Amino acid sequence: MATRQDVRDGPSPLHTPRSSLTFGPNPAPTPAPARRSHDPDSPTIRLRAHRPTAPRTPAKRAPATAVTTATVLVPAHDEEVGIAATIEGLLAQESPDWLRIAGIVVVANNCSDRTAEIARRYPVTVLEMERNPDKKAGALNHGWREVCRGTEAADLVLTMDADTVLQPDTVAAMAAELRGNAVLGAVCARYWATAGRGLVWRLQRLEYARYDDLRDLRGWRVSVASGAAAMYRAGALEQVAAAREAGEPWDGASLIEDYALTLELKARGWRVAAARHAHVHTTPPATFRELWQQRLRWGRGGMDEVLKRGWSTATRTDCLSYLLFAFSVFFRVLFLAMLTLMIVYEVPFRYALYGLIPLWVMWLERVTSMWRVPDRGWRDVVLVAVLLVEDVYGFFLELCAVVASWRCLNARRQAW
Repeated sequence: MATRQDVRDGPSPLHTPRSSLTFGPNPAPTPAPARRSHDPDSPTIRLRAHRPTAPRTPAKRAPATAVTTATVLVPAHDEEVGIAATIEGLLAQESPDWLRIAGIVVVANNCSDRTAEIARRYPVTVLEMERNPDKKAGALNHGWREVCRGTEAADLVLTMDADTVLQPDTVAAMAAELRGNAVLGAVCARYWATAGRGLVWRLQRLEYARYDDLRDLRGWRVSVASGAAAMYRAGALEQVAAAREAGEPWDGASLIEDYALTLELKARGWRVAAARHAHVHTTPPATFRELWQQRLRWGRGGMDEVLKRGWSTATRTDCLSYLLFAFSVFFRVLFLAMLTLMIVYEVPFRYALYGLIPLWVMWLERVTSMWRVPDRGWRDVVLVAVLLVEDVYGFFLELCAVVASWRCLNARRQAW
């Protein structure tokens, strides 16, 4: 059952190079001030005889730049703590005069807190879903059906998590990427961890920075349009929906609906990339227990989607990544086994300086990534410099992936 609160219209901005986005019709233009006529009795004005001139041909005006519209979908499950900051970040968006946000839609998904109540304090549309078995994908599909279709549908659809806050120019940066490249079906923002504290938060913040470096090296190509903040062409979503039996873009049976949709877009010839000038801050898991559950879902969902589709142009890169990961785990286990046997049988160790080269390269890569972390502190420097803590964190993430793979191959159910 879903209820809907309509968007409250507000005035639109004047046509300035950068202005706040508003939602509603443009106001009537302000009339230009009347010109003052010259006083013929004034001594400073010379009167000239009237000379007939040929009528002027009206100058041709340059064609107006087409306005691109975007609708924002924010699925929210028990997000009363952060939903206000998310909405305020959207309302504070700045953009050029070619971009207009047609509406912001908050889909309160199986909420048991005050998420919907807080969202209604702002000029946004609020849709409530009391029974939604498909979780985030179901909330996105519901918002898409209710708002993003029809004759007045927007050109672009931005989806974002309810614990994500956009920078003031994020929407414009993402829309500009799509306007400038016709083969792009979707773009995602570059995400960073929100302010926090503790070892779990600090490790994830460094991990996000390292992944951002990897995207830069790949020319901003990505394997998934991250659900933290992703913008899609409305036409691309329609293509995916038309090809699916359910008639909706997002797969409600997928554990990671953003990755499933990315593969569907790639299978239809669309490219997916990261918008290099779009930045958002998202809230990472606060404990190792929450992080474990999140990475199990990501790992299991990724393998499910690849196995479902098999080897194809959309999945071949990810298939190779899984294969390389398997080799990496195998050699790591082999190394640990050899090290254990050498200790048990008291085999003497011998070191060579050239054997430390890979260690120095790894250390340098980590330091470089850490240096790009916003608001880094001395704790970040120490954490990277000692290497050991991040190595243990890497083992933790690899263990998550191995357990997820085991559950996938044994068809064990993975909880959300």
